Amino acid sequence: MYKWSARLSIATVATFILLTLPTQAQLPSFSDVSSDPSNLVMGPLPEWDVASVKPHLAEDHNMSWRTNGDGLILENLPLEWMICSAWNLKPFQLSGLSGWMKSSTFDLTAKVSVDDIAAYNKLSSAQRGAMLQKLLGDRFHLKVHLETKTSPVYDLAVDKSGSKLKPSTAIDPPSPEESKANPEKYKKDTASTGPGMYEGTGVTVKSLASQLGNVLGKPVRDTTGLTGLYDINLRFRPEETTADNADAPSIFSALQEQLGLKLLPDKGPIEMLVVEGAQKPDPN
Repeated sequence: MYKWSARLSIATVATFILLTLPTQAQLPSFSDVSSDPSNLVMGPLPEWDVASVKPHLAEDHNMSWRTNGDGLILENLPLEWMICSAWNLKPFQLSGLSGWMKSSTFDLTAKVSVDDIAAYNKLSSAQRGAMLQKLLGDRFHLKVHLETKTSPVYDLAVDKSGSKLKPSTAIDPPSPEESKANPEKYKKDTASTGPGMYEGTGVTVKSLASQLGNVLGKPVRDTTGLTGLYDINLRFRPEETTADNADAPSIFSALQEQLGLKLLPDKGPIEMLVVEGAQKPDPN
């Protein structure tokens, strides 16, 4: 089972080991280091001092995404996932991908210089994504453009029986040191996902809707009107059904029975990233 924490710190080393990750699972992405706009880098972004992209040649199937204070290391990841992370999109928001962009995997390492580390650690998630976008453009000759299209979507709403969501009692840690020392005590705004499960502590319904989009392969809009923080434990039948989970409810039934929510089919605008072209990079 694949699990990861939704609350990330890029100022320190964050590691994701992705084992047999479902194609519609939550992908790793950047997270803001600081929510204070005055603490973010203004003007030109740091340049990568060292960058390497190579085809993944190892026999293992493990995939990893690691970030630290001076850059990132991606191992055994397809270009599709790198694009999703760089633009903060989901796989169903990409079009124009050719076969190798989904199947061929690469190892990417990028670091800033020692002089740029302080600035790098003040970057927002969008700024870090922009740096990865530029790197993908340079090394893969990636050319893309954004479009808005009308597409089938789901609206997440409260069922007629009423919401069964449990208000969260999770608290914020008094300091980063206390959070590190007692990670099980301070779990607000964290989530774990995997085949047939979603567990969140102190999370919003909007976060749940985002993960449901990964499960269903379509956008899910939060129309519940619920604005609180909740502790959520959702279990449903995954896409790959086995003897152990054959009796589990569908995602639609599980939402109604366990959370008092429902999914309604609809249509709406969705931002799409159209891949115009890309090339496999030369080993370097």
